[in-house]
Amino acid sequence: MDDSEKPMSPHRRTLSLRSRLITALTFLVLVVVIGTAAWTYHRAFVEAKESQDGLLSRVAEIVSAPGTQFVQSSLEQTPSQSGLVVEELDHSAKSTGLPAISKDGLTTVATQDGRQRVMVQTLSDGRRIAVAQPIAVRDDAVHETLLSTMLPIVLGAPILIFVAWLVVTWALKPVDALRRELERRDDGALDPLPRTKVPSELAHFLDALETHHLRASEVLEGQRRFAAEAAHELRTPVAAVSLQAEHLLAADSDVDRAQRQGELSEGLARLRALCEQLLVLGDQTPQQDRRVPLDDIIRSVAGDFLSLADDMQTDVLWDLSDAGRCSVPEAGTRSVLQNLVGNAIRYAGAGGSIDVSAHREHDVLRLEVLDHGPGIREPERALNAFHREAGQDTPGTGLGLAIAVRTLARLGGELHLLPRPDGDHGTLARVTIPLDAPAEAP
Repeated sequence: MDDSEKPMSPHRRTLSLRSRLITALTFLVLVVVIGTAAWTYHRAFVEAKESQDGLLSRVAEIVSAPGTQFVQSSLEQTPSQSGLVVEELDHSAKSTGLPAISKDGLTTVATQDGRQRVMVQTLSDGRRIAVAQPIAVRDDAVHETLLSTMLPIVLGAPILIFVAWLVVTWALKPVDALRRELERRDDGALDPLPRTKVPSELAHFLDALETHHLRASEVLEGQRRFAAEAAHELRTPVAAVSLQAEHLLAADSDVDRAQRQGELSEGLARLRALCEQLLVLGDQTPQQDRRVPLDDIIRSVAGDFLSLADDMQTDVLWDLSDAGRCSVPEAGTRSVLQNLVGNAIRYAGAGGSIDVSAHREHDVLRLEVLDHGPGIREPERALNAFHREAGQDTPGTGLGLAIAVRTLARLGGELHLLPRPDGDHGTLARVTIPLDAPAEAP
């Protein structure tokens, strides 16, 4: 597959780390080069001007030194190679090529040959001389100085950018090696990545990545195990419903047909309940759960189990004490109570009693469901999906407690199965749920 056929990555539009580093370093190099060039240009320009003025002053000092013989005609005929001309000013402060200059020192004047920079000096015998240099000659010298100063800086900028690109490419080689390693792996491969010649920054990143892979591996393994167990648990009720459907078709009398139709309806109801519980237990999507007063949830759950409790001749006693106004997640708390109270009613047997109590302890709500059932020999295993203790003949799927544990984990709570405090047979299911602020009274 060529590059044009590759699927578009959702991260392709974001600048890569290499591009960001090279762009940042290039910008930094350009800023430094431009700043350095500007400062160097200014200093070279000022120093070149000062150097030219210093040359004029030095020539004037040489000419005016004691014992120096100054001959006007010979100096005019052989000017300096640097453009310097030395002339004597007459009594009116003029010379053959310069205008009148009244004061000694450096000045700039305009002549027929162009602008001149002039140094006027009075000799010991009273004569005045002028050392002049054309501005054009001075500018040429300044430009040569600036060119020789600026050229290395300007040429150094692309070299520095190229070196920065090489350094970034070299520094990111371990990242490229890890990318190639990940591209070679299968979709389900979560083995640790190699640590050979890995920088310390990447080592910490790999530690976090492997921790994430470990959690993902555990989730995937749990999903595989859940799928296998769900398939196993569904096989028996599906086969039973199929057999009941065949028996219904083979019925040869209305009485037999009605009986077998009732059996099929019960089998379908059990299969539907199992499927609904499997969907709840296998749902991995995060859920939003609004908070309501515990009183509202208790009234709803009590109404749901009123008929079942009457059929089982079981008394359900509710004691909310000071926890009725506590604000709790509605759907999660309802699901937990439905599973625990439903299990307690089914396993308590005819004539039993169930105590459901709620207490607030600081910022935690504690719910307890106490029954007189046969008890649980292995409480830890009972919380696993599809687990049912041997010797029980009460119909069930083995998913109710697992759903309660899963729901409480999402709410930040816990479920513990304990023996009855009074030593009698039965089970105490204790639930803790973190609280927000209590709901306002209506």
